[in-house]
Amino acid sequence: MKFLKTQQILILHERTINQHGGSHGLRDSGALESALAAAENRYHYENADLVMCAATYAYHLSQAHAFIDGNKRIASLAADAFLGLNNARLVAPDDEEIIKLFLQIASGEMTRDEVETKFAEWFVEDKKS
Repeated sequence: MKFLKTQQILILHERTINQHGGSHGLRDSGALESALAAAENRYHYENADLVMCAATYAYHLSQAHAFIDGNKRIASLAADAFLGLNNARLVAPDDEEIIKLFLQIASGEMTRDEVETKFAEWFVEDKKS
Protein backbone atom coordinates (compact mmCIF):
# COMPACT_ATOMS: atom_id res chain seq x y z
CA MET A 1 0.00 0.00 0.00
CA LYS A 2 1.27 3.47 -0.89
CA PHE A 3 0.77 6.36 1.53
CA LEU A 4 0.76 10.11 1.06
CA LYS A 5 3.72 12.25 2.00
CA THR A 6 3.57 15.66 3.65
CA GLN A 7 4.98 17.39 0.56
CA GLN A 8 2.23 15.89 -1.61
CA ILE A 9 -0.43 17.29 0.73
CA LEU A 10 1.22 20.72 0.77
CA ILE A 11 1.23 20.78 -3.04
CA LEU A 12 -2.42 19.67 -3.19
CA HIS A 13 -3.34 22.37 -0.69
CA GLU A 14 -1.55 25.09 -2.62
CA ARG A 15 -3.25 24.02 -5.85
CA THR A 16 -6.74 23.91 -4.37
CA ILE A 17 -6.35 27.32 -2.74
CA ASN A 18 -5.05 28.79 -6.01
CA GLN A 19 -7.92 27.24 -7.95
CA HIS A 20 -10.85 27.74 -5.57
CA GLY A 21 -9.74 30.58 -3.31
CA GLY A 22 -9.03 30.91 0.36
CA SER A 23 -6.03 31.64 2.51
CA HIS A 24 -2.69 29.94 2.00
CA GLY A 25 -0.76 28.62 4.93
CA LEU A 26 -0.16 25.80 7.31
CA ARG A 27 -1.51 26.53 10.80
CA ASP A 28 -0.12 23.47 12.61
CA SER A 29 2.49 21.18 11.08
CA GLY A 30 2.22 18.75 14.00
CA ALA A 31 -1.52 18.34 13.42
CA LEU A 32 -0.86 17.67 9.73
CA GLU A 33 1.82 15.08 10.49
CA SER A 34 -0.42 13.39 13.04
CA ALA A 35 -3.37 13.24 10.62
CA LEU A 36 -1.18 11.76 7.89
CA ALA A 37 0.37 9.23 10.25
CA ALA A 38 -3.03 8.01 11.41
CA ALA A 39 -3.77 6.16 8.15
CA GLU A 40 -0.39 4.46 7.99
CA ASN A 41 -0.57 3.53 11.68
CA ARG A 42 -3.99 1.96 11.20
CA TYR A 43 -2.61 -0.07 8.30
CA HIS A 44 0.36 -1.35 10.31
CA TYR A 45 -1.32 -1.87 13.68
CA GLU A 46 -4.96 -2.61 12.79
CA ASN A 47 -4.56 -4.27 9.38
CA ALA A 48 -6.69 -1.50 7.87
CA ASP A 49 -7.67 -1.89 4.22
CA LEU A 50 -7.84 0.82 1.52
CA VAL A 51 -11.31 1.98 2.55
CA MET A 52 -10.34 2.29 6.20
CA CYS A 53 -7.15 4.19 5.36
CA ALA A 54 -8.93 6.55 2.95
CA ALA A 55 -11.61 7.23 5.56
CA THR A 56 -8.87 7.86 8.11
CA TYR A 57 -7.27 10.49 5.86
CA ALA A 58 -10.69 12.09 5.28
CA TYR A 59 -11.64 12.12 8.93
CA HIS A 60 -8.36 13.12 10.54
CA LEU A 61 -7.44 15.81 8.01
CA SER A 62 -10.92 17.33 8.38
CA GLN A 63 -10.64 17.28 12.17
CA ALA A 64 -7.01 18.44 12.41
CA HIS A 65 -7.59 21.96 11.04
CA ALA A 66 -3.91 21.97 10.16
CA PHE A 67 -4.34 24.60 7.43
CA ILE A 68 -5.56 28.18 7.72
CA ASP A 69 -8.20 27.42 5.09
CA GLY A 70 -9.28 24.51 2.89
CA ASN A 71 -9.20 21.72 5.47
CA LYS A 72 -12.30 19.93 4.16
CA ARG A 73 -11.05 20.29 0.59
CA ILE A 74 -7.63 18.87 1.43
CA ALA A 75 -9.24 16.01 3.34
CA SER A 76 -11.31 15.11 0.29
CA LEU A 77 -8.38 15.49 -2.09
CA ALA A 78 -6.11 13.42 0.13
CA ALA A 79 -8.58 10.54 0.36
CA ASP A 80 -8.99 10.64 -3.42
CA ALA A 81 -5.24 10.87 -4.08
CA PHE A 82 -4.51 8.00 -1.68
CA LEU A 83 -7.04 5.77 -3.43
CA GLY A 84 -5.68 6.78 -6.83
CA LEU A 85 -2.14 5.83 -5.76
CA ASN A 86 -3.53 2.43 -4.85
CA ASN A 87 -5.63 1.86 -8.00
CA ALA A 88 -8.98 2.53 -6.41
CA ARG A 89 -11.54 5.32 -6.19
CA LEU A 90 -14.83 6.36 -4.69
CA VAL A 91 -17.92 6.76 -6.81
CA ALA A 92 -20.51 8.82 -4.94
CA PRO A 93 -24.04 9.27 -6.28
CA ASP A 94 -23.33 12.99 -6.84
CA ASP A 95 -21.13 15.86 -5.73
CA GLU A 96 -23.73 16.99 -3.18
CA GLU A 97 -23.29 13.71 -1.28
CA ILE A 98 -19.54 14.29 -1.04
CA ILE A 99 -19.99 17.87 0.13
CA LYS A 100 -22.56 16.78 2.71
CA LEU A 101 -20.22 14.05 3.99
CA PHE A 102 -17.27 16.41 4.51
CA LEU A 103 -19.47 19.05 6.16
CA GLN A 104 -20.74 16.38 8.55
CA ILE A 105 -17.20 15.21 9.32
CA ALA A 106 -16.01 18.76 9.99
CA SER A 107 -18.98 19.55 12.23
CA GLY A 108 -18.45 16.39 14.27
CA GLU A 109 -21.71 14.80 13.10
CA MET A 110 -19.92 11.72 11.74
CA THR A 111 -17.52 9.36 13.41
CA ARG A 112 -14.60 7.81 11.62
CA ASP A 113 -16.46 4.48 11.58
CA GLU A 114 -19.42 6.14 9.86
CA VAL A 115 -17.09 7.65 7.27
CA GLU A 116 -15.66 4.17 6.65
CA THR A 117 -19.16 2.78 6.12
CA LYS A 118 -19.98 5.51 3.59
CA PHE A 119 -16.66 5.05 1.79
CA ALA A 120 -17.26 1.28 1.63
CA GLU A 121 -20.54 1.97 -0.20
CA TRP A 122 -18.74 4.14 -2.75
CA PHE A 123 -15.52 2.10 -3.12
CA VAL A 124 -14.40 0.83 -6.53
CA GLU A 125 -11.12 -0.99 -7.10
CA ASP A 126 -9.68 -0.19 -10.53
CA LYS A 127 -8.17 -2.99 -12.54
CA LYS A 128 -4.59 -2.42 -13.61
CA SER A 129 -4.16 -2.14 -17.35
